[in-house]
Amino acid sequence: MKDAIIVGFGLAGFHCALELQKHKKDFLIISNEREGASKNAGGVFNPTVLKRYTMSWRGEEFFDQAISTYSFFEEKYNINVFQKIPIVYYFNQLSNHNDWTVASNRKGLDRFLSPLINTDANKGINDNFGYAKLQNVGKLDISKTLEGFKKKLDSNSFSQKEFDYGELKFINNKIEYKNVKARYIVFCEGFQLKRNPWFSYLPLEGSKGEFLHIRSKVLSQKKIIKAGLFIVPIEKDLFWVGSNFDRKDKTSKPTKSGKDWILVKLKSFLDSPFEVVDHKAAIRPTVKDRRPLLGAHPKQKNLYIFNGLGSRGVLMGPLLAKWMYKFVFEKKKLYPELAIDRFETYFSNPKNIDV
Repeated sequence: MKDAIIVGFGLAGFHCALELQKHKKDFLIISNEREGASKNAGGVFNPTVLKRYTMSWRGEEFFDQAISTYSFFEEKYNINVFQKIPIVYYFNQLSNHNDWTVASNRKGLDRFLSPLINTDANKGINDNFGYAKLQNVGKLDISKTLEGFKKKLDSNSFSQKEFDYGELKFINNKIEYKNVKARYIVFCEGFQLKRNPWFSYLPLEGSKGEFLHIRSKVLSQKKIIKAGLFIVPIEKDLFWVGSNFDRKDKTSKPTKSGKDWILVKLKSFLDSPFEVVDHKAAIRPTVKDRRPLLGAHPKQKNLYIFNGLGSRGVLMGPLLAKWMYKFVFEKKKLYPELAIDRFETYFSNPKNIDV
């Protein structure tokens, strides 16, 4: 018997499985391997909120656990996926200088915000108001991470198939799915949660993000740029650029308007030629209150959800997975900001499934 079945293999599914693996638990991942938000993300690792010059919720805790987890993963799997490189933040007005300086002296933020304001001109970049650097930040190669983990799994631990909700059975406080028996099942489906008959009541809204891959001879591979959008180095001369937020369009089809929005931003910042080599889109699993969704089904207690990581999955995934493990296997309580109990009033009997 498996300890758990994990449905979905983006960042949430990966971290859930890695945490189970650390505790020598037996699991089966079921994933249709469509490209979701995780594989299309830039992989930026940053615990601060640059828009407001503040620390994100429990940012330092998430940061410390993430550093430990990615180091552990790289050593165990003999793979390089995490890169510590600075984020260069370009200001859009002079008044930002004072706000940044004040924030860089606050406890916690001083670990990440370098107080020095730079006004030196950069070749190929329209820089009218200077810039500053975030230190101790970086990026994760998400696709390489997922593929590296998946390669070491055998056929008893990974199934590349569509999950059929109608095949899930509940027998004597255990579950059975197509002859695979398990103690628990954890849904890590991203925006596909909207199709889930047990958890679709949750207010997972989703926000569409479009991004470009560009080639540039001027941009540096040794830094991430933040200037209204992110410019993240991928490999020699190739960069990820994005992204916009669209809460109305729930398709993963790239649009001309999305591409135009990015290009206008990019051309106002870059004063050098570049080539667009790709244009994609994905739906981020964002939640109404901007907090993840962790917990057990209100009626069927061996059904779990680990979702809603949104745009901070690289940062939050490791510690959330640790808390989720303790919740499932050690019966520890979740923080109320994360537990799906906060949406108890949204719950009604799940559709078409007898629980």
